[in-house]
Amino acid sequence: MLVDSHCHLNSLSDDISLKTVDWFKVCGNKLIDSSIDLKTSQKTIQLSKKYPFVYSSLGFHPFSYNDFSDQIYQEYRTLLQTNNKIVALGEIGLDYKAKTSLSKQENIFKKWLKLAKENNIVVLIHNRLDKDNWYSGKYPDRPRILAALDQFFSNYQNIVFHCFSYSPDFLQQIVDKGGFVSFSLNLLRKNKKIINSLKKCPLEKLLLETDSPYMRIKGELSSPQDIKSVYSYVSELKDISQKDLEDKVFSNAKKIFKKIR
Repeated sequence: MLVDSHCHLNSLSDDISLKTVDWFKVCGNKLIDSSIDLKTSQKTIQLSKKYPFVYSSLGFHPFSYNDFSDQIYQEYRTLLQTNNKIVALGEIGLDYKAKTSLSKQENIFKKWLKLAKENNIVVLIHNRLDKDNWYSGKYPDRPRILAALDQFFSNYQNIVFHCFSYSPDFLQQIVDKGGFVSFSLNLLRKNKKIINSLKKCPLEKLLLETDSPYMRIKGELSSPQDIKSVYSYVSELKDISQKDLEDKVFSNAKKIFKKIR
């Protein structure tokens, strides 16, 4: 069984969405449908109600932070109580490419972390910072995304860093506190830093994803069906059989997301 721990079924075109649904249904695989704003959060709830293999994560991407309001925040608070197939809050996080200032992003991000803690729910972290923004002035020796998490969580047992693309040292800081790391289709670009991080990632902390359709392959839009390419690549790189890898990732997904069956 393959598990796509982070994709955007709610953002796919209708034809690709139908093909994806058919493929997952036939193969018996599962996916976690991550949303990026209120509209896609509402859509993913409907998708998870319709399809047994779809689980929802209610997200609010940093690109949407300019639209953040107390009313939207309260709507998410209500949505979290609507469906027992909501397994996470995210993706949420920080992004230096967002139009919202980084200081405002941090304030909004912390509101989401507070909501996640109140609901004892898993957090899917989006983290894209350049070297000039990696560290916070208040915490000069701690990556700013981790400094924010540390204000709310004593450990990272309910934290998943999605689409991991940073150094082995940063990965080690995550797993040292019990966090999970999810690798995406960007592995196929064969970036040495990401590959070295994958090599270092303990199997018991490993998740796999496509981040489709936003993660492109050779300039083309991806789909959740491309998860098979991620598993194949990781199986070879980690020198583990495909079956053992599938079993381990599925076990990890059940452990972190709890409601997956």
